[in-house]
Amino acid sequence: MASARTDSRCLSCGFTAASGSEEWARVEVPKLGTLTQCPECNSTNVTSGR
Repeated sequence: MASARTDSRCLSCGFTAASGSEEWARVEVPKLGTLTQCPECNSTNVTSGR
């Protein structure tokens, strides 16, 4: 059985890409850890389908 692709979407600009893909940027935030960051608008307001 093939696994379905799960997308993440930026809630600020609407950018969409596969969850966990290299298209998403990552930012390290002290006390929070690693956050997913939109490569289009730099927002971390991202919803994930994981």
